[in-house]
Amino acid sequence: MAAMLPYCGQEYHECQCEDNEKLNLPEFDVLPRAVALDLDGTLLDNRTQLSERSRRALEGCLEQGIPVIIATSRPTRIFNRVFPRELAGSCSLAVMNGAVTIGNPPLSGYFKETISEEIIRSVISLAGEFCSDTHVTLELDGYEFGVNWTPDPDFLWPRNSATLDMVLSIDEALTKQPSKIAVSVTGEDILELKDILDDKFGQAISVIPSLIGNPILNITAPGASKPNALRKLLDPVGISLDEVIAFGDDLPDIGMLEACGISVAMANSFPDVKSVCSHHTASNDDDGVALVLEEMLKRS
Repeated sequence: MAAMLPYCGQEYHECQCEDNEKLNLPEFDVLPRAVALDLDGTLLDNRTQLSERSRRALEGCLEQGIPVIIATSRPTRIFNRVFPRELAGSCSLAVMNGAVTIGNPPLSGYFKETISEEIIRSVISLAGEFCSDTHVTLELDGYEFGVNWTPDPDFLWPRNSATLDMVLSIDEALTKQPSKIAVSVTGEDILELKDILDDKFGQAISVIPSLIGNPILNITAPGASKPNALRKLLDPVGISLDEVIAFGDDLPDIGMLEACGISVAMANSFPDVKSVCSHHTASNDDDGVALVLEEMLKRS
């Protein structure tokens, strides 16, 4: 992975956008056999909405029998808000950085990577020592989740796509085999906390920062990753990652982009992401994913 740049907030993300004239779109001599894409900053616009053009592009892939896999750090419940029900049920999911993987036809399978209670308690303790104002969210299956912060109903739905009945205490969540820890801190460098956790746990956990918007650490079991989730879904149907086109914009997408045969960075991507991609498209607000998929479908 390229060296990570320091986080300086949403303004950093916006000011690094290239003009959409500076595109390097893939050419399709052979049609990809699957599509993998991130949500925030990639498929969804900056209002966290799926445009009509992007929806049509995804539906076009599915109509051609090309599996679409949404690979995101977000939990499963986000799809209740941003995707039409029929479309959500037609895409396969690698959510929470691959901690939970759900296959929908033509793919199949359900996979969940869990984290031990001992490690979770130790992570929470270290994070609390690092910053007294630390927010911890323990994700279970992508619907229910445990928190150490006081939930506000007006905050839950827009930010977490959640309702109060989904919220548990940390102790309650620990009894239900959590699959991801999301940690945010107030007024501190999240990457410094990542270094502390890496030093303490080594290969026992995976710690991947997401720096766009409200920066968080995505902490999962070491076997949970976007590329591993893709393999679980695609290996049984004989599709290799070399045959996949992948789209992304943020640091959690880098592993997936490096592993797939065609990698496309959004114009609004971090430089670290652009550096590992063979192609660049327009920004998420300018339907950069749809722009590529439309060209791809012309070859079908």
